[in-house]
Amino acid sequence: MPLLRSDRCRGVELKNSFWPFLLGFLATSFQVIILREFEVRFQGNELVYGLVLAFWLLGGGLGSLLAEKKFLAGIKPAAFYQVVIVIAAGLLVLLRLARFGFGFLPAEITGPGPLLLTSLVVSFGLSLPLGALFVYNVFWLRGNLAPVYQLESLGAAAGGLLVYLILTPYLSSWQAASLIILLAGLAISLVSDLRKIAAPALTFLVAAGLWLGDRPAEKIYWKPLQLVEVRDSPYARLQVVKTGELVSFYGNSSLAFNFPDPASAEEAIHFAFLQRPEAARLLLVGGGLNGTLVQALQYPQVRVDYVELDPALVKLARQVLDNRQTGLNDPRVTVHLQDGRKFLQTTGSRYDLIICNLPEPASAQVNRFYTVEFFRQARDKLADNGVFSFLLPSSESYLSPQRAILLASIYHSLRAVFTAVEVIPGDNNILLASDGQLDTSTDSLLEKLGRYRLKTVFFRPEFLKSRLHPLKRENLLARLQSADTPRLNSDRIPVSYFYQTLVWSQQFRGPASRFLGKLQKLDRFWLFDLPLLLLAVFLFFLLIVGRKGGAVFLLPITVMGFTTIVAEVALILSFQSRLGLVYSQISLLFTIFMLGLFLGSTLARKILTSLFAGHLAAIQAGFVILLALAGLAPGSASAAVFYGLLLVMGFLGGFLFVVSNVIYLQVRVRYGLGYSLDLFGSFLGALLATSIFIPLLGLELLFSFLLLVNSFCLGFILLRFYILK
Repeated sequence: MPLLRSDRCRGVELKNSFWPFLLGFLATSFQVIILREFEVRFQGNELVYGLVLAFWLLGGGLGSLLAEKKFLAGIKPAAFYQVVIVIAAGLLVLLRLARFGFGFLPAEITGPGPLLLTSLVVSFGLSLPLGALFVYNVFWLRGNLAPVYQLESLGAAAGGLLVYLILTPYLSSWQAASLIILLAGLAISLVSDLRKIAAPALTFLVAAGLWLGDRPAEKIYWKPLQLVEVRDSPYARLQVVKTGELVSFYGNSSLAFNFPDPASAEEAIHFAFLQRPEAARLLLVGGGLNGTLVQALQYPQVRVDYVELDPALVKLARQVLDNRQTGLNDPRVTVHLQDGRKFLQTTGSRYDLIICNLPEPASAQVNRFYTVEFFRQARDKLADNGVFSFLLPSSESYLSPQRAILLASIYHSLRAVFTAVEVIPGDNNILLASDGQLDTSTDSLLEKLGRYRLKTVFFRPEFLKSRLHPLKRENLLARLQSADTPRLNSDRIPVSYFYQTLVWSQQFRGPASRFLGKLQKLDRFWLFDLPLLLLAVFLFFLLIVGRKGGAVFLLPITVMGFTTIVAEVALILSFQSRLGLVYSQISLLFTIFMLGLFLGSTLARKILTSLFAGHLAAIQAGFVILLALAGLAPGSASAAVFYGLLLVMGFLGGFLFVVSNVIYLQVRVRYGLGYSLDLFGSFLGALLATSIFIPLLGLELLFSFLLLVNSFCLGFILLRFYILK
């Protein structure tokens, strides 16, 4: 009969179980917080996210391998976790003030070098000890790897719920970090039965320093400019800077708009309105707070639906601009605080004019407003003979090859939807589209301009003549039509945000810009066929030379790490495109995946004594089936489909991790190898998915690629363990 455990033994086990839960909680929480701070300081796009996440995963994998050497064998759990907390706080301070080390001005665009170095230092600095903690938790639980992974997954899900849904929608990254540190520090003190006051006091001081130092540090970041207000929302950190009479609004350190800015407001509105000056209904998507609404309201018959994603931005504009004329209080203006694509999907109204006044497509989120699918949505909501308009930054005197191919991609995407498309050149190219007639005759537009007696500062006859000069227009159209085979920009192949990355990289000469330029020219063979061929050769090599080695049991973990992170990103982008950007739901997707990991590892633990290679083959087959279904998800309009796919993917991943490791550990005891291979696979996926695979391959080919990779892995398992055993 087994010996009964004493209450003290149960208490020890409970305390030991707390540490892996805390690891998952801290890892997810700090990962989200650091990604958000990077987004603010480096004007986040997919390249930023990919690099930070990739280095984070790589650091975690290396940390788990180093921990196998037991280089800190005598350290206690409480001390290790408290060191991690202090490191996290220090790295957040370093990240915010990094621009001083590189000599950049506030909000200045940074190049690949500083981004690479900062993401490497910050991500490695925290993920390395977190990765080591996984292995140490296995040691502290006397070699029980499965419960460590299970509890870490549960902690990650809890951290995701707290940070994604409660903290980051309302707090800054520093404030969120201070609460996480305070909660973790108090829990560590209680669980470790610390009698000394020094450790809790240090935790409190670190948390208080971050909370109280947030705004002063933000003011230091903006020196020598005068920061007058800062506000955090679920979508961005909003900063307001004042220079004389000019008030500049920034979102994540990127200029959102200046007030007043008559030049931008006038060109955004009047080129479109002069096509249909009698327009009675206008839909303005974004960019209405710099005076654009006021310009539209000069047409007395018009009623405006103004769509703005971030309620905090509208509230901040009302507060900072006081009684200045923004047009928000005009009875003819209805403000809709939601995602622009979501609004178009749900509104029953039809408009004479639809004007998108949004930033250029520097990220997948903004790129959604420059795709063929969005242009079709806009066309379907136009009244007969209605006009759709938007602008893209350019140059009136010189158009680089990278800028030309970006403009050409969007121009040809627009032409694929509308029968008539016109481009008016300038520092901002104005694109006009309609299924009716478009009038770009200088004399006709001048007549309309005089008829309506518009009160404008820059939009005058001499300005109009310059912008509509025939030679300028002919030169621009020739460049757009001669650009090297531009691809259409679509939800499933969002290539334009990659082209935008090319434009960004060309501002900084170096290997990064040359590398991205070469990627643009790669065809399907280099991105799809060749990697699959190399994988097949590698697996064949393993079949020949690796039959006796136990490490082959861990190959599915590497494939799983790569697959889950790539598929997760692809599904989230599809979710955004099909269902609109709903912040809490996007955040919930991550948490559901982590919950799936917990459920899968829990089931694997329940059947721990009977695990064998057949379970490995069954789970790998499950991945193949799931990916075949996931390839259909980009066309789904149901949120439940995306939630279900991510839950099942997490479940399969958690089950596979436990199965692979348990079988491998029967051959050789290395607690960190499986965990590191999982993270190394995820590192490769994070590095390639958002910046290369998704924009250049597209979602359909990407899911086909993942399906084939996992099919190869399934074939390898069957051959290795059943046919060639």
